[in-house]
Amino acid sequence: MSYRHASRLRSCAAVDDSLSLIGDIIVVKMGASTLSDSYHKIVPRAERLRIALLAELDHLLKKENVALGVPIESRIKAWESIAEKAERKSIEFDSVAKLNDLIGIRLILLFSKDLAVVSKMLNSNLTVIQSEDKSAQLGESQFGYQSQHFIIKAPDEWTKLPTWSDLGGLRVEIQVRTLAQHIWAAVSHKLQYKQEAGVPPPLRRAINRASALLETVDVEFDRLLIARDEYLEAESVVSDPDELLNVDLVEAVLTKIFPSANKSESEDYNDLLGDLVNFGIDNVGRLREVMKRHYVKIMDEEKKYTKKHRTPVFFRHVGLARHGLRCEFGSQAVTDFFVAKREEQRRIDQ
Repeated sequence: MSYRHASRLRSCAAVDDSLSLIGDIIVVKMGASTLSDSYHKIVPRAERLRIALLAELDHLLKKENVALGVPIESRIKAWESIAEKAERKSIEFDSVAKLNDLIGIRLILLFSKDLAVVSKMLNSNLTVIQSEDKSAQLGESQFGYQSQHFIIKAPDEWTKLPTWSDLGGLRVEIQVRTLAQHIWAAVSHKLQYKQEAGVPPPLRRAINRASALLETVDVEFDRLLIARDEYLEAESVVSDPDELLNVDLVEAVLTKIFPSANKSESEDYNDLLGDLVNFGIDNVGRLREVMKRHYVKIMDEEKKYTKKHRTPVFFRHVGLARHGLRCEFGSQAVTDFFVAKREEQRRIDQ
């Protein structure tokens, strides 16, 4: 009988808790403590490990300056999924804790250059039991499901801490891929186009173009990053006072003026650029001049708020620059501009 049928017999008495295989069929032998029961007992531990790892990975990714395409995805594998997979693949196991993917985490990166960074990060900070690059397994006639899979567990030194002491026996599968690779994985899963032979002949050229385009996206984004770095490294660009401002130059100028502790990776320099241009600050020299002239007042305001809120930093670089605008043009003029700006945005949103 299948697991679905066997699950209806939970009230029946038996003497064994294991899963037995008969051909391709799984029989769940019920006893005082079933495998299903053990799953539900282990879920709270797995959930604690999932949450703790998410916090740790978030910290490590920010430390390595890795940009995510979407927030970190994670899940605890549902019992129904475990039983179905065991039946479908004729897998026998005696402990849910031995599953490699009881806990699943997916990191979807913006840039393919960060794949190597994340691989090194995981190997340096977690205990990697095994790793696998799915793209290396693709044959010439197969389409690009490209993803790196890592089976990890908490390092021994972590499990010496009281809050981690009972989490050492659990394994976690971490998938790492780019946003373009994730799009392809979702599409190919939906269409079930895994290799060329399975695609209707009239659609093969289209599916090959789509696969090639998504791979090209990753290549071109990496080239874009390299070109951007080369642009900013050209000292003449940042030092030329007449150079017209753009998003990257606003960031570069503020980075040289304000403390690094106040800088965030999620600053909206594009929005600030519009504010600056509105007040006639449209080149490197003018921005540098205004911010340096009012630097002491700007940082005094920062100190006032850090003391009030008892926090190491309060304003980010964009916030410090906007206070510089208030110092230069008057608080009322800047406030009136922001009120009008919000009203205009409200009209657009409606």
